[in-house]
Amino acid sequence: MATVEHSRFLLRFWGVRGSYPTPGSHTLRHGGNTACVEVQAGSHTLIFDAGSGIIGLGKDLMQAAKKQTHLNIALFITHAHGDHLVGFPFFTPLFDPRTNIHLFGPRLAGQDIEQIVTPLMSPPYFPVDVRQLPSQRTFHTIRDENYIIWPSGNSEPEIYEYKKRMDIALDGELRVRAKFTRSHPLNGAIVYRIEYADRCVVYATDVEWRDGYEQEFLDFVEGADVLIHDAQYTATDYQQVKQGYGHSTVSMAVGVAAAAHVRQLILFHHEPTYDDNLLDTMEKEARAHFRHTRSACEGMEIDLLA
Repeated sequence: MATVEHSRFLLRFWGVRGSYPTPGSHTLRHGGNTACVEVQAGSHTLIFDAGSGIIGLGKDLMQAAKKQTHLNIALFITHAHGDHLVGFPFFTPLFDPRTNIHLFGPRLAGQDIEQIVTPLMSPPYFPVDVRQLPSQRTFHTIRDENYIIWPSGNSEPEIYEYKKRMDIALDGELRVRAKFTRSHPLNGAIVYRIEYADRCVVYATDVEWRDGYEQEFLDFVEGADVLIHDAQYTATDYQQVKQGYGHSTVSMAVGVAAAAHVRQLILFHHEPTYDDNLLDTMEKEARAHFRHTRSACEGMEIDLLA
């Protein structure tokens, strides 16, 4: 039974598409917003990517925080492509003085994460300058194999170099481990492993395994309770035109799930030109090889402590 401190480890999906938002009747069931996943771990709010899905999440957080005196958020960015950042300027907690945001992301093309994000929300690209907003923002440029840890009872994160001894679970800790992959053009992307209350989630979007799985990646994913994995393409689409685009097929995602002995696979980063029916077919195909598979849908929730 979960303790009071470990009363919640909840995933909520706010954006599940890749490349660009796709509203319309053909995406009603799976959703048309781009990548954004919320993780509620005890008292902590973690957000992975700031695609268009983060807009709805921001409104939901502000509604829930009406009577709170402060709102602590950790936002993790995988890479700087537009579909993973397009919602950031419209994230309403940024405009509230009660908000304290720790923003984590990689150094790309010679720029740290603050240099990457700031132009998205400053003139001449946006009418409001993020540097003038009343929220408190702290930027953390992270490297491969960094560990971000929240000790028990602490709302402020600490960053460490990864050590093997950190594989030993420490009671009350929330930990996020970062793994840099080079399979997504042109600068790569970060995969995140979230560990809390003896459970584990891996968020692995924008990866491609056409040359086979990297053993280091499989070790990183090993034993996850939930693996959220890029599965953008059908095998036919991939073979014909999409090789080298930095995204996986269903079979690639299934292969990782099986090789790394995960408990549940979530197909993610759906191709924007695929309708709900095709995504249902891809889910069925995946289940034939890995039974515990679901296709990510907006509004879907997974309670890891249920």
